Amino acid sequence: MKAKSVLALGLSVIMITSLAACGGSSDTKKKENNKAEETAGSGEKVTFPLKDKKKYSVFYQMNGEYELQDNVTMQTLLDEANIEFDYQAVMGSDFSEKRNLVLSSGEYPDVFFKSNFWMPDLNKYGKQGIFLPLEDMIKEYAPNLTKKLDELDGWKYLTSGDGHIYSLPEINRQFGAVTPYWINKKWMDNLGLKEPTNLDELYEVLKKFKEEDANGNGDPNDEIPITATDGVKLDLLLPYFDVGYDGETKTAVINDKLTYLPTSDVYKKFIEFVTKLYQEGILDKNAFTQKHEQQGAVGQSGDILGSFFDAGAFLTVGRERDRDYQALTPFKAGTYPLSSGFNPGSLVLTDKCKDPEVIIAWADQFYTEEGGISAILGIEGKTWQKRDDGDWEWIVGKGYGDDIAAVRASSTIQGAANHPSIWPDFWYDHMSPEVDPNEVYLNSERLRISEKGKVALPVMQYSDEDAMTIATLKTDIDSYIDQYLAQVATGALNLDKSWDDYKKTLDNMGAGQLTEIYQKAYDEAKEK
Repeated sequence: MKAKSVLALGLSVIMITSLAACGGSSDTKKKENNKAEETAGSGEKVTFPLKDKKKYSVFYQMNGEYELQDNVTMQTLLDEANIEFDYQAVMGSDFSEKRNLVLSSGEYPDVFFKSNFWMPDLNKYGKQGIFLPLEDMIKEYAPNLTKKLDELDGWKYLTSGDGHIYSLPEINRQFGAVTPYWINKKWMDNLGLKEPTNLDELYEVLKKFKEEDANGNGDPNDEIPITATDGVKLDLLLPYFDVGYDGETKTAVINDKLTYLPTSDVYKKFIEFVTKLYQEGILDKNAFTQKHEQQGAVGQSGDILGSFFDAGAFLTVGRERDRDYQALTPFKAGTYPLSSGFNPGSLVLTDKCKDPEVIIAWADQFYTEEGGISAILGIEGKTWQKRDDGDWEWIVGKGYGDDIAAVRASSTIQGAANHPSIWPDFWYDHMSPEVDPNEVYLNSERLRISEKGKVALPVMQYSDEDAMTIATLKTDIDSYIDQYLAQVATGALNLDKSWDDYKKTLDNMGAGQLTEIYQKAYDEAKEK
């Protein structure tokens, strides 16, 4: 259960662990950095290696089947600091549920690591006194992170509604905030088509994929022009409706006004478009129900997919054919939604943690270029090495993994869950295309489409009451929105005849209340 497809993306998507001083990629740098002293504002120092070993209980999310106690990078960095972790490992599929059970039981650890807490959770447990406020400790014991937050104006992305910071972040480049839409450029070349630049052209390309034997195998009926899954959904087309779509709130700023899209004319146009694709046999009939692994099985069974959504094309069609696809260029500059580059919630300290400043100082190393290399690539000479041309490559089959996915999952600190660190420039700028061409291609495509985007919304904060209301209402509302789209697309409902009833149902479910909360938070954010 190595979950290679999830880990391989960066694995893309994301996300980083913070460590102390300036943990380097070479043995010399590591020794120098781990002996560095972090001076507190109080005059106290945290010096590595510690004179006396300190032990902390740690609850964390595993990388597939791999555990941190067997991770050469983690154990090397802890040993050099004279720190010991007592681990409680949880599989990713069970993590949120078990994490919440641990918190409610009162038997929670000193440290939550690779913990993927969202801001409402951080605010909730922070106000209860379970999570420690970290802003002062960051400024005193984490000079590298402090510098990075100052440079990137990043404090606001970590600060909860009560003004405190309760977690360390993963910090990455600003890429798209939505899963990319991949379209088969090989098929476009086969048919003499250009990349579509608007919805009408996209429809024509997809229609020709269906009708003109785009894969050239003599069978005009085996092509699937567009597909999706029950998790990676068709609303990922909304950025191509020229609105800055925020997938979390389902809102967009249109004409300087925050708009809840599911009840808007834009969304009605989106439903019309999806319905047209489905009714004409262009959209995969399984697009509303299939799982991600089913999409991958179809994609890797042959050259039959015209377009789909995934963090990387190779996750659906395999590593041999991912360059047949390109991320569809946004139609209008300034509307493609970008992430802030900050993912809070990767490392959290609880009120049971003694000497928390030691963890903060240790984690600070991951916010330097050298420390980011350690987190993302692991140990030089064991998990990765430099090439003669200055690029880096993975070391495979030398005891730390028999393929790239295994090395990354078992022997580095990156993985499916966000971890406290930066993604270093070295990762992006010196990745050898000979060693990992799929990742190099993915990064280039993400960068290309991101150049036409911007962050959709400012940092929006919610009161405890509003956060609870969102949590209570959103799941059922989002489910109904997905259900309505499928019913209209498949012909179970007529869009024009059911649209008003659909909006009334949403309002009765609390969509109007959600909209008011989002509007209030948006207005307050703009005033800051």
